Amino acid sequence: MTRDRDEPSTSASMLQRARQGDADSWKHLAHVYGPVIYGWARRCGCQQADAADVMQDTLVSVAAGLTRFDGERDGATFRGWLWTITRNKMRDRQRRAGLDAPVGGTQARLAMNQVADAASIDATDPPTDAASDVAGARRRMLELLRHEFDPRSWRMFWETTAVEREVADVAAEMGVSKWAVYKARARVLQRLQQEMNGLE
Repeated sequence: MTRDRDEPSTSASMLQRARQGDADSWKHLAHVYGPVIYGWARRCGCQQADAADVMQDTLVSVAAGLTRFDGERDGATFRGWLWTITRNKMRDRQRRAGLDAPVGGTQARLAMNQVADAASIDATDPPTDAASDVAGARRRMLELLRHEFDPRSWRMFWETTAVEREVADVAAEMGVSKWAVYKARARVLQRLQQEMNGLE
């Protein structure tokens, strides 16, 4: 018996599989959250090249410490943990820039400022709001999940969520019942939630 292509191959979330050492899940995790890290670094004042380096340094540390992340602890979130690592990487680069720059004068200050803004780095919370970070992560996750669904199911989901068309209109246009549209949409959303479990 063949598996329905809409049925997830595993009940584990992407985070759980990445923690177990699954290489594809780790690549997907980096694809989903790498841009979030890069965006934080840019918002904190890093130049493009420095922000890219911060992203890479952070992802290396995340890969090494993923098994130590405890999402069950009170107040713990993956986003908060990720920000702590990102902030530390920016501080490291800022310290190195200060050490490498000429002592005193404007050159030293310029070198420090090119890495990141100290006030932003010291902030407890990331420089972007959680809703926008999660929305971006969900969009990138959907890119990864799209191939799991047949084109018609995906279109029913997309038209009624991203495009925000009425279910009845999409059903009539595609020659299916409203129930079929609701069902297709629910399958995609369920799969998305499954993969994002522990990451929001």
